Amino acid sequence: MAAVAADLSEETAAAAVDARLTRNFSGGKRQREADRDRRKREKAARLQRNRAERAWAGDQPAPEDGGVGAPEALPTVALEDVVIGVAPRPRRQTTGPVKLFVGGLSWDTTSEGLNAAFSKFGAIEESMVISDRLTGRSRGFGFVTFANAAEAAVAVKEMNGAELDGRNLKVNLAESR
Repeated sequence: MAAVAADLSEETAAAAVDARLTRNFSGGKRQREADRDRRKREKAARLQRNRAERAWAGDQPAPEDGGVGAPEALPTVALEDVVIGVAPRPRRQTTGPVKLFVGGLSWDTTSEGLNAAFSKFGAIEESMVISDRLTGRSRGFGFVTFANAAEAAVAVKEMNGAELDGRNLKVNLAESR
């Protein structure tokens, strides 16, 4: 009986040591690496098994009762038939006033000078040169508002790159905020 009690106490002592060693211990870096490698092998085997099952299912003829079978092949499409485009932008307002941005102005250019330069293309509702608040000097750009969109388009075409007061202008449609 004493021998059985001694064997039992040795087993419980060994179990206690094992519990102390494994408590809050995940196995360390080598164990994590081994687990990661094992999971990679399992995943590779799963992928191979799934591919083999798909290939086997693809060899079987499709059921004629309309059940689930191999998917039908898609029709071939010629490259010339493929149309890739950009969604159409909303048309700009073609009636009413059109505002143009005029950049690259000389510091000496005034609103009156800007009006005179653009008035040959049509009726102008407003022309303004933007000036600095503190110094009152031109900031080098301005806006011209035409009453008609067609006249504004001609003005953009003719005045973009043209020279005014010794400077080349950059003229385009003004962007709204």
